[in-house]
Amino acid sequence: MLRNWKSWPTPCLLIFFAAALLPARLHGQSFYLHSGDRIAFYGDSITAQRFYTRDIQDFVETRYPTLDVAYHNAGVPGDKVSGGFAGDAEVRVTRDVEPFHPTVITVMLGMNDGDYMPPAPAVFAAYQDGYRKLLALLRAAAPGARITLLENTPYDEITHGTQFAGYMATTVQNAISTPALARSEGLPFVDVCDPVKDLLERARTADPSLAQMLVPERIHPAEPVHWVMAEAVMKAWHMDPVVSSVTIAAASGHVTQSERTRVSAVSSQTDRFSWDQLDEALPLPFNLDNPLMNFVLRISDLAQWDQEMLHVDGLRTGDYELTIDGQKIGSFSAGQLGAGVNLALLETPMWQQARNYDDALAQRSSLEDAAFILMAETHVGDAEQGENVLLQGEQEFEQKARDSLSLKAHHYVLDRIP
Repeated sequence: MLRNWKSWPTPCLLIFFAAALLPARLHGQSFYLHSGDRIAFYGDSITAQRFYTRDIQDFVETRYPTLDVAYHNAGVPGDKVSGGFAGDAEVRVTRDVEPFHPTVITVMLGMNDGDYMPPAPAVFAAYQDGYRKLLALLRAAAPGARITLLENTPYDEITHGTQFAGYMATTVQNAISTPALARSEGLPFVDVCDPVKDLLERARTADPSLAQMLVPERIHPAEPVHWVMAEAVMKAWHMDPVVSSVTIAAASGHVTQSERTRVSAVSSQTDRFSWDQLDEALPLPFNLDNPLMNFVLRISDLAQWDQEMLHVDGLRTGDYELTIDGQKIGSFSAGQLGAGVNLALLETPMWQQARNYDDALAQRSSLEDAAFILMAETHVGDAEQGENVLLQGEQEFEQKARDSLSLKAHHYVLDRIP
């Protein structure tokens, strides 16, 4: 449970209570995904980590629980645009993408395509040529699929020493070439490199020891960093940053503003306010017990894209205890409640529901990974039968995850503390 806000450090308070940080709404821009879409994530080991891909699914499904979207991870460790140990690009696309019949494909490659050396023109030219050939293969395998190119993340020479001197420059070169490639191919792209690079720079200044944990071996981002990568995709795909937003006038007990939620049974008594609230979405399932996750939330704008805002105007001066469904959430001053409290970053029943969803996704991801290893890395005679069993397990956890998205009303109570 969240402790009393007075024990939190000032930077955390800025995240939890600064309602003014709410990003501009994306009026006139509809969300990129639609019911019936099938997303294939194509990439190397950073995709195969199954973190940013799962985070994207968390973003989509908790923010838009009624969307019917399917997800498939086609990441392979060590892959280049030309392929790798699990087959060349043609084998990879035919085996790992085409059978899923995707309507949406994301591609993130480039970390391994510089051969772990400083920038070399011949190596870069081969990367560009191979990328174009890969895109042709993907278009042939999934005609009509909407393809988005994601810039690769940088090799980290910012937060600690380097194993391959000068390789950060190579990975940045690969990343910044993505927009030009995308334009020449008539495709959208997402800047993933700069958000991660900027995060590393801020982290080095804020806490050098924690900064070194963000990309611990310089290549693979730690799990909290993948949230920043997923956020970049969600921004580009025009996701609504609001989970829900409610404003209550203390004097009258009237709900003066509500967004993406339904508020009912409002009761206003002396120093006690209660109401029922049924939101249209759930907050993101950040692991709020993970110090590195909280560090990333503190130094990034990630919280701005997870806004579950509660405002109560005109409260009598003092502190108030908030409970939801009888569970104590925290104590806040009248000023903080007037400015707005972001419930998305507190351990509420809604957050726990989102955590349950993500837990089921993690289990499904493990089975998906096992199915790939079975088919691509073994010569077991009945591998296809084993893959079918694993697929059934995936489907079971996917259904369990979807069942956990069932939205329900919650009972809120604000009591003034004597």
